[in-house]
Amino acid sequence: MVLKTKAVLFDLVGTLVYVKDSVGTVYSTVASSFGFDLDSYKLDNAFHLIFKSKSSPSGGNEKEKLWWKDLVFETFKTSGYDLGDKFDLVFEEIFKEFTRKSAWGIYSDVIPTFEKLKSMSIKIGLISNFDNRLEIILKEIGLVKYFDSLVYSGKIGLSKPDLGVFNYALKELNIIAEETIYIGDDINADYYPAQSLNINAYLIDRNNEININMVKKITSLGEIIDFLAV
Repeated sequence: MVLKTKAVLFDLVGTLVYVKDSVGTVYSTVASSFGFDLDSYKLDNAFHLIFKSKSSPSGGNEKEKLWWKDLVFETFKTSGYDLGDKFDLVFEEIFKEFTRKSAWGIYSDVIPTFEKLKSMSIKIGLISNFDNRLEIILKEIGLVKYFDSLVYSGKIGLSKPDLGVFNYALKELNIIAEETIYIGDDINADYYPAQSLNINAYLIDRNNEININMVKKITSLGEIIDFLAV
């Protein structure tokens, strides 16, 4: 028997929101205000390479900020740039920049999907490997009002693909896996762990670039409305 869908859970970056400019562009733009002329493409490549090699930040505000400071420093260093005694000032501005509305874009299918889910009395949750800036960002971009649950690394000290992250969300919403849909853009951090818990998982692939057998995929969040068991 298919159980009634009581909640739809979402990943954040790459699923609901995106960095308006590349990370490298943000870094180079901020650095330029301190007198540096840096290659945004080189910075962006270095950032993604280093980011993939690190576990997600957790442990509270100070530890998370130090995690990001180390990542930003390594990004500049790997790109061949030494900001000297101005690095701390540049980092502080970069860190603030990613809490501002101007840094983030919301995919066009997000709010219509959220409004539809709310009209159907279906709970909306977030599961993200983000730090403690997450709630500030959601308020800035106007999405926080839609969520019934926010589960993220900075809050619980765990990161996807740890199954504890998904179980935490289920417990917080007082639902079971079979009553839940989860949507994310990373097959290893999002799709497979959710599926292993019997959560009805879907991979969002807006550009239709992923071709993997036996994976349930959508190209727009709005498609999920057709898959709800109500």
